[in-house]
Amino acid sequence: MFQSIVTTNIGRNYVFNFDSKSSAAVDTSANDMGQLLDLASRLSPISELNEANRLTICKSASVFNMNRSSDIAANKEHRWFTYLLEGQVDVVNARDKDDSEALSAGSDRALQPVLKEFTQHHSVRTKTTAQLVRFGRELFDILLNEQQKTATKVHDIHVTENDNIIFDDIVLAFEQRNVSLHCQPDTGQRISALVQKGSMGIPELSHTLASDPALTAHTLHEANKLAGTGETTQTMRGAITRLGVESANALAVKIPSEQKWQAANPLFEKHMTNYQRRATLTAAICKVFAKSVPHLSDERAHLIGLLADVGELIVLGHANNHPDQFKDAEALQASARNLREIVGMWLLGAWGFNSHFIEAVELSRDFYRNHTGEITYADLVTGALLTVESEMPEGENKSIPSVVNLLLPRKLQQAGIDLQNPKQILQQAAVELKTLHQLLN
Repeated sequence: MFQSIVTTNIGRNYVFNFDSKSSAAVDTSANDMGQLLDLASRLSPISELNEANRLTICKSASVFNMNRSSDIAANKEHRWFTYLLEGQVDVVNARDKDDSEALSAGSDRALQPVLKEFTQHHSVRTKTTAQLVRFGRELFDILLNEQQKTATKVHDIHVTENDNIIFDDIVLAFEQRNVSLHCQPDTGQRISALVQKGSMGIPELSHTLASDPALTAHTLHEANKLAGTGETTQTMRGAITRLGVESANALAVKIPSEQKWQAANPLFEKHMTNYQRRATLTAAICKVFAKSVPHLSDERAHLIGLLADVGELIVLGHANNHPDQFKDAEALQASARNLREIVGMWLLGAWGFNSHFIEAVELSRDFYRNHTGEITYADLVTGALLTVESEMPEGENKSIPSVVNLLLPRKLQQAGIDLQNPKQILQQAAVELKTLHQLLN
């Protein structure tokens, strides 16, 4: 097992445990506790507990059966996190049929608590039989609070040997302070031509530097290094002001030249193309969304959306050094999915990025979360990813849930953001992208 402790700029330590043997099948047929522990490591929010605390809460968990045509009143379930183990159930809202949903064991939704509201109008019903498990909420809160006193959040990730090879490379790069992100070759050429013309003011330069994830990350990093103990920059205009126009122009030419992407084979080239498309489209959609949320900045939303999957860019760059390890697209996609969140948070924390950027990396793919309070940048990124990956899925990844089954889209709807109208969203994003393309061309 490999363990690394990473400190981010938002005051938290992240402990990442990587075990290449953990992906192997484990015979737990005679060990109910082993099965429950394995399940708990995948349940939200139970998985937020570390291994020792998950064992503690599993010891007090109770498994129970629901008979045919029976129901459970939601207002009596508030003391537990209840999850579906086997069968199917319906979560019914007697006052609003549109708020009802069907759950099946083994689905992504089954990794979330069956009940998210505990009113007298909600209930759990089954037409057949079902098996569920309860974990105590009060005990969970006690264990999590105790765990957070050490300011440590534990991520247990089941990885393959390929993932460990990539992660070893990334760890070495961080130790040597030599982390690099690759820019698209054509982007570098176009930016260099624009800079040499000398016709760009700060607005044009800001758009140009924010056109590529790697160029954006490197530029903001250079600006953050000048911050000292002051506030880190969250916009490209702020970065240019801190660096100076002349230095920003120099970076726009230098970074794409030094960090030029060269794919080892067509498999890596295709993945990079897909990544760049997703990142730029996600950023454009976030910018569109932010215009409907008064307390959020559209420029800041664009940058946060652009860098939400920046960890994937690091993973792809280091995987490209080991092309023989990846025989098909799914193997490469699996490594990207496993590692992008971890290394993305690590990079942005080490490079002095604001907490909004790091939270977007950490939370944006938690599609089932029920975030209360004001809409955040992470919420915008989640909405953008739901739109992009449902309309234009990559490879065999079918894990994107329907927006009708989620709570977050209802929250965004209150701000006029309708995720059930993806075509309109993509059309609005296309307008944003057209402006950038006209500048670069």
